[in-house]
Amino acid sequence: MKTINYISLVTLAVILTSCGITKRDFNLRSGVTVSDAFFEDNLQKEIYVSTETTQKWWTEFNDPILDTLINKVLEHNLDINTAVANFEASRAFLKGTKLDRFPTVTLNGNYTRTRLGENVFVPGANPTYNNFNGSFDAFWEADVFGRVSNRIKGAYANSQLALADMQSVYISIFAETARNYMELRGTQHMLSIAERNLKGQQSTYDLTVKLLEAGTSNNLDVSRALAQLENTRATIHPLKARIEALKNSLNVLIGEVPGEIDNTLLTEQPLPSLPETVALGDVNELLRRRPDVRSAEATLQMQIAKYNISVADLYPKVQFGGSIGFSAVDFSNFAQKESFTWSIMPSITWAAFNLGRVKQQINQNDALTLAALNQYEKTVLKALEETKTALANYANELQRRENLRASSEASAKAATIAKQRYEAGLDNFIDYLSAENTMLVSENLLATSEITASTYLIAIYKALGGGWDIITEDDIKTKIELLKQKETSSK
Repeated sequence: MKTINYISLVTLAVILTSCGITKRDFNLRSGVTVSDAFFEDNLQKEIYVSTETTQKWWTEFNDPILDTLINKVLEHNLDINTAVANFEASRAFLKGTKLDRFPTVTLNGNYTRTRLGENVFVPGANPTYNNFNGSFDAFWEADVFGRVSNRIKGAYANSQLALADMQSVYISIFAETARNYMELRGTQHMLSIAERNLKGQQSTYDLTVKLLEAGTSNNLDVSRALAQLENTRATIHPLKARIEALKNSLNVLIGEVPGEIDNTLLTEQPLPSLPETVALGDVNELLRRRPDVRSAEATLQMQIAKYNISVADLYPKVQFGGSIGFSAVDFSNFAQKESFTWSIMPSITWAAFNLGRVKQQINQNDALTLAALNQYEKTVLKALEETKTALANYANELQRRENLRASSEASAKAATIAKQRYEAGLDNFIDYLSAENTMLVSENLLATSEITASTYLIAIYKALGGGWDIITEDDIKTKIELLKQKETSSK
């Protein structure tokens, strides 16, 4: 009767200590609501359509060299390889944590040879003896209050976090490769503009010197022509340095030693053409595929698991242990019936006199969960902001590019007329130099705008999460095997 009363008191104490403290649901959703009309303003422009987003967005540029670079990145990029290995590690951790639902069984065996001191052993007995032991030991925690299940949920969230991080690396590396490639082609174009203008200005300078020698020009015109010539020449060296830096960057992205990039990239080619339209898809699908949003959600779920585990510490922990085996002092008798041993060790532990610390741990994890929830909602807002900004940047840059194209054409025409009028003696030399300088500035501004438009489009594809799900389970297995083979061959 006393035992029953004691158990009742313990049960009542457990109920009272846990009163008002409940576990959290893992199906929390962001408080940010997004209307289906989120892209409505953008869709009013002809460059955006509502069809499904393209995963392999780099193919929209119709550039075989860019496609080749992306394929090399998929195979050899070291950041991608690292992310895949980390994801595989998280999956192994999840599988190991799932096994906590079952007993942990270990096989133990040991041999001990002991000699007792002369003041210990019984006279006439052998003070030296052997001890042979072999057993199967088992340990199991009963998931009575959700500790085990929440550990598994936390491990699953950790695996989802690693998956989101891996997909984020894919998206970022694809975007960086394409951006560097576009900048490389654009910088090569700017170099050709500078070299072409340098050649024309060299001819102008040579002509001015001849006119000075003939007495039909002056030293001021010669000095002005030389100044413009050297200014243009000075722009060439930074462009060459930038081209070399971009090539080296692309080398690293495709997993090669800088300086060993394919010669096809050395040859100047025009910037790839931009697609006529960009598919935006559905905004809610966008949020579901954005790795940063999914990473924030996984972080929140990991924190919820920690909170729930701390709530479970209010209750007793029920564990079972046991062992079966053989123990003998003579190895010939080791497996005999008389040597058989077993033990059962059930246990209940409870922080009955430490509940104040347990509750403070719950309060800490509760606050951290609220922080993770707010961070999740902020990530959703930042994702929407990044997308909207990228769309606006691209649309406005296309308009700017058209204005600069018209300016460049007008400047080229003005420079031609100014040259003709100067050679005919109708205008002075400074008017001719000014027209040529304006043409050079306009051409550079147009080239810069073309690079910027391409990079803004890449930013859109990145913001939309393009390329996040192109790797399959078979691809992951293949990459892991290749990494293992690479490790083996390096030993």
